[in-house]
Amino acid sequence: MDVICTNDKFPAPVLAFYAEFGITIPKKDQLYTIRQVKRHTTGETGVLLNEIQNPDVPVKHPVMGEVWFEPTFNINRFATLMGQPVREEEMADVNA
Repeated sequence: MDVICTNDKFPAPVLAFYAEFGITIPKKDQLYTIRQVKRHTTGETGVLLNEIQNPDVPVKHPVMGEVWFEPTFNINRFATLMGQPVREEEMADVNA
């Protein structure tokens, strides 16, 4: 599914963390293709993009302790090509 980044503003602590691990972030007004949809440990919906493939970073998991995952980007940072919010039901076939 093709999407456009509408929000590339990250809090300073997040940017510092990403810089430490060499993470590339999406840029506003750029076109991306969602390669996978994942649920954050917080319950939020995140996506991985074909055009950005990042290394894994450490994440503190409440049950498993420290685990390493490729960071996802919140789906709310993107819009459809028609400028509409991306709905989870539209992405049902992305992971298929």
